[in-house]
Amino acid sequence: MSQLFENMLVAVDGSHSCLRAKEIAAAIAREFGSKVTVVHVISHDFMHPELKAHHQLPSLVLNELDESYQKAGTKIIRAAEEFFRDENIEIKSELVRAEDPAEKILQMVKKSKYDLLIMGNISETQAERFSLGSVAEKISLYAECPVLIAKRKTKIKKLLVAVDGSEKAEKALEYAIQICRHFKAKMTLLNVEEAELLRLEPKVAKQVGEEILAGAATKAKHVTHDTRLEFGNPARTILKMAKQEDYDLIVLGSRGISSVKRFLLGSVSADVSMHAQRSVLIVR
Repeated sequence: MSQLFENMLVAVDGSHSCLRAKEIAAAIAREFGSKVTVVHVISHDFMHPELKAHHQLPSLVLNELDESYQKAGTKIIRAAEEFFRDENIEIKSELVRAEDPAEKILQMVKKSKYDLLIMGNISETQAERFSLGSVAEKISLYAECPVLIAKRKTKIKKLLVAVDGSEKAEKALEYAIQICRHFKAKMTLLNVEEAELLRLEPKVAKQVGEEILAGAATKAKHVTHDTRLEFGNPARTILKMAKQEDYDLIVLGSRGISSVKRFLLGSVSADVSMHAQRSVLIVR
């Protein structure tokens, strides 16, 4: 894990959530000595050939529209460069154009093999809300590297780490341990067993949860941690606990389900990433 977060990609769009993404990226870069690339994707509806053909806007109007988005994108990139320069972090920046911002970022992650993508709640409408915008949602589902979605909290001192004994959860725990070591943070290892299992087989349910937590605790023995066994809906339990007990970062693994083209998030990861009011790190 010595190369953890060596190359990070930070997607920026000029929103408030983008500022939180930059703040978290700067903190991680300082602690891990990361190389940082910042990207902004210029995109608007009339880049789509079908829409352009349907509305048949005059070329002069299209040129003015392109120029306006180009200027806005340049301003966003310059603001990001200034932010990281003030934080004494050297970065590379890219201003690119694409019909589909999410697909462009996914391609960049795949091509350059970034090992962490950080973004805010990037939405095509720029609506400021905790639930993911359409761009961020697509990226979080399909990115081929861990994704950190910056939300309300930008400090990293108190982690909630979901463990279920799966391979993805084990990898997420390894990331969480490294984060705790670098940030001198503490973590809670949380296992959530389905309430129905508790109802049908209470002894088995408790035994399974306790064994999973014991294994995770052994791996986390060198960092400050505690353990929690809960019963109920996993996603709702994680979301409720993160909010009520004021965690800074939720860490969990994606559950890979094979499809022809992609690996989709398991429902727990998807629900948590979309609805959490805390920053979320999804590890693949």
